[in-house]
Amino acid sequence: MTTNRKMMNVFLAVLLGSAALLPQPAAAADGSFKAEHVTVASSKSFDQTADAIKQLVAKNGMMVMAEVDQGKMLSMTGLSLKATLYLVGNPNVGKQLFEQNHAVGLYVPLRVFVYSDEKGKTFIAYDKPSSLLSQYRNDKIGMVAQMLDQKLHDLVTMAAQ
Repeated sequence: MTTNRKMMNVFLAVLLGSAALLPQPAAAADGSFKAEHVTVASSKSFDQTADAIKQLVAKNGMMVMAEVDQGKMLSMTGLSLKATLYLVGNPNVGKQLFEQNHAVGLYVPLRVFVYSDEKGKTFIAYDKPSSLLSQYRNDKIGMVAQMLDQKLHDLVTMAAQ
């Protein structure tokens, strides 16, 4: 075996061995990772629902860290829709998660999506934090994620009423 080939084999062995140390997604029955998606219909208009989300986030110890007007971006393609993604969180809660595993940054801050369908009906959608963060198989992350599930559920329910 040539020196280059030996080096390549060593490199691949190290690479594959390192991959085993990475957090693995929670497996569904078929072996794939499944996020638990929640969609709630709002009784309010798009603008009222979006305002309610922002107000309730602030009143519940969280903050809107970013707002992405996806409807505006998509209008450049000729698609007309109302759709805004909010990144919401609390830096102190985030710290608890990041202290356990920095890769939680893929899912924290949390994503809350407000959109209207073609009939003008408004919805709020999010993925349950516990389903996203379960892949880290860490009890502390799991406890925080369960608390976030409840917080998001309450916030979205109030915003939709």
